[in-house]
Amino acid sequence: MRWLLWLLLLTGLSSLPALAIELRLMTGDEQGTYYQIGQEIARETEKVGLSLQVLPSEGSWANIVALFNNDTEFAIFQLDAFLRAARNFYRNTTTNIHDEIKVVMPLFHEEIHVIKAKGSAVDFNKQEKFVVGCGFENSGSCISADGIAEFYGKEFTYVHESYEQDLADLKAGKLDLVIITSGKPYKLLAEQAGLDLVDLPQTSNAAEVYLYTTITPQDYAWLDRPVATYGVRSVLATMIQEQEGLADDLVGTVHFSILINEERLKKNGHPKWNEVLFRAYNDKVAHEAVLNSIGVCNVIRNYGYTCRALAR
Repeated sequence: MRWLLWLLLLTGLSSLPALAIELRLMTGDEQGTYYQIGQEIARETEKVGLSLQVLPSEGSWANIVALFNNDTEFAIFQLDAFLRAARNFYRNTTTNIHDEIKVVMPLFHEEIHVIKAKGSAVDFNKQEKFVVGCGFENSGSCISADGIAEFYGKEFTYVHESYEQDLADLKAGKLDLVIITSGKPYKLLAEQAGLDLVDLPQTSNAAEVYLYTTITPQDYAWLDRPVATYGVRSVLATMIQEQEGLADDLVGTVHFSILINEERLKKNGHPKWNEVLFRAYNDKVAHEAVLNSIGVCNVIRNYGYTCRALAR
């Protein structure tokens, strides 16, 4: 009957403020989707006595490193960054990273924005070499940029600055392209003018990790047509190890707090919540507490209630 005790913990923490627990959630830059999503998660966990300190960062790779360095308990990052980390980790240690980092919830797709200056003569299809800004080194955007270069046989020379500086340099003609991976609409880009996006031809090389999608004028007022690109799935993950007791309860509380508030998050939260796979999991990479959380939800549904009823 552990599921019953765990459910009582989830529903009872809010009445026991003395048991409030503080953890950290590493996200991204303060204008980005990760940061807003993180804040919205933290608002829900706060209601059950679990305080998540939402931390800005340089992006996906920094977040994975922060997990390994115990600088955070939870992090959001891109799947392509996770796969690169897995390859590096296995090559250097012969250890499977999935034994260390566990997925709490698959989130949304982030669109790869391949940006050029409006009216620029840069031709992505015909040129082979480009000077590219992608934010700080080892950011998720730079990891995606490496993928784009590989998929299309291009040679990218990188300049690593802030996105703000990258866009200024692009408009000044110092860069050919800026590549930013972020959930649309990305606030910084929405506030810009004098930009255009590059259409990316569909390629089977990208299909394993990336989703073919579009960015439209509804996303950015300065865009005059739909533009084809790729999106990469982001995930919420942790290095809190699977074990009986409080560790599993903490991870499960985070997951369950999101799960039972699906309706409210989709209605009032960031538009990207509408892409989140709230009940999805892969048992090879999911934290055991996630399976418990979904199991509790299923028990509640078997009694004729919805999990969201607890949120009300």
